[in-house]
This record gives sequence, structure tokens and C-alpha cells, in this order.
Amino acid sequence: MAVDSLVSQTDMFSHMRIINGMGISLCLSRLLIFVSRFIQHPSKNKISYIHSGWMLIVFLWIIQFWWDYLFESSGKTYDIYLYVLELFYVFGLFFICVTLTPDDVKEYGDYESYFFSRKKWLFSLFIFINFVQSIEGIREAYLKSDFSDMKLELWLLLSSTIVILVAMNIKRKRFQYYMIGLLILLILLDFFVLTYLMPD
Repeated sequence: MAVDSLVSQTDMFSHMRIINGMGISLCLSRLLIFVSRFIQHPSKNKISYIHSGWMLIVFLWIIQFWWDYLFESSGKTYDIYLYVLELFYVFGLFFICVTLTPDDVKEYGDYESYFFSRKKWLFSLFIFINFVQSIEGIREAYLKSDFSDMKLELWLLLSSTIVILVAMNIKRKRFQYYMIGLLILLILLDFFVLTYLMPD
């Protein structure tokens, strides 16, 4: 007998909400504990605006993921594949949080130097969670036989991956500031559209 037939959709949603909630809690606690260090030891830890900007972006991604999950999950049909994809997404977010919040940066000098030394790892994780999210969208479009949405998801996956790969290899600080500002604007715009302009 298939696993899907043994677990109701309500039970599956409740289970996923608990699992995702635990993952999101770990991500948020990691970020908040890290930020608290600057309050506890303001002279010891020098703030990097680039590093802080990326932390803000990841924080907004986490909030956005949790909000989107609550907003969209009622229309999802859960099975083992969607279950695994959502777990991988949360795992990816957590690894991003851990990468952004090192326990010690003495060998790097400061947080800005640390960020640029780990930038390729960090951007590779961005590609990973973007890939997982796109696969979920492609799979959902396939199940609905909506091939135009599948093509759109594939195009978005390809173009966003190319953009991340290009950004990964640009070392100019000014570019990082522009990218941080643009991403924050896009996240807030997406949140506004989803919250106020999408039909009930």
C-alpha cells in the first residue's frame, strides 16, 4: 500500500508545518544569536555592511518562505517527492545561515573579508535552493499539464542560475551593494504582491 494512502492530506500538512517550523526556527535562532554578539561585544565585532546586507536578505527569504508556505500550502497535494523537496529547501536555508554566521573570523580578519572568501560557497547554496524551488514549480506545472508554466519555470531557473554565476565572480564592493539593494526591493515587492494584490 502506498504511503500517500496511509496519511491524509491534513496530517501531511500538519507534519510538514512542524518540520518546516523546526527548520525555520533553527535558521532564525542562528541569525539572531549571531546579531546579539554585536550588542554583547560592540568593540570586538566590527560590522560589515555587505555582510549585514546579505544577512538581511537571508532573513527576509526565511520570513518570505514561511509566509508563502502558509499562504500556498492549502492548495498543495503532498507526496514523498514534495516532502523531500521542501526538506532540501529548508536544509539549504539553514546551511546558508550557518555559512553567513561563522563562530570565529580571526583567520580572515573581519566579516567582510570572511564574506568574500566564502562568497562562492554562499552563492552555490543560492543556486541549490533556487534549483530546488524551481523543480517544485516545474513538477507542479507538469502535474497540471501546464507546459507553458513548465517552460517559464525552466527559463527562470536557467536565467537566475546564470545571473548568480556571474555575480559569484564579480569582486567589486559597489556591485554587492547594488545587488543587495535590488534583492531587498524584489523581496519586498514580491511580499506586497502576494499579500495585497493576489486574489483570495
